[in-house]
Amino acid sequence: MPQLFDDEAETPYEVFVFTDETYENLLAAGVNPLSVIEVLHAHGVVRRHIGPAMQVAGPDRKGTWLVVALIEDSDDTYTVASARYLDDVEVEAIARIKGDTP
Repeated sequence: MPQLFDDEAETPYEVFVFTDETYENLLAAGVNPLSVIEVLHAHGVVRRHIGPAMQVAGPDRKGTWLVVALIEDSDDTYTVASARYLDDVEVEAIARIKGDTP
């Protein structure tokens, strides 16, 4: 289970769980699990909570944008449900939301 730790607090910020179903869904979508991890730990992403669900959109290390769907299991613990690559129109919309376009 990948975790990030605060050196001073020594407690996890967030835990992201990958299940067998996660890997099956990523394979079906043609998304590399490493790209998902890169987006989940990246700066400058767009995060949206909808009840127990969360979406995180951002670029992987190659600059390819994707959105990751997660389900909150408990406080700061999320199961990765699926992910997909964004098209150019979606990336432009996110840039506008972030104020990256004039």
